[in-house]
Amino acid sequence: VAGGRAVFDMGEASASLVSATPHAGWDMKVWRADHWVRVTFTKGDTSSSVFCRWDDGPPRLETFEG
Repeated sequence: VAGGRAVFDMGEASASLVSATPHAGWDMKVWRADHWVRVTFTKGDTSSSVFCRWDDGPPRLETFEG
């Protein structure tokens, strides 16, 4: 995503965050729950997110820019 890089280890039924690195000038925050991990990079009013979820099936990635 625009704000940085997130790497996930994705198995058949779950996933884990391996690493996340913001690009220069961006900040980063990680949220974890039982069936998802979200990494959001922010710079001013701009955000980029990577959302890995496995709540209703195998792990999948969703990205959001805003």
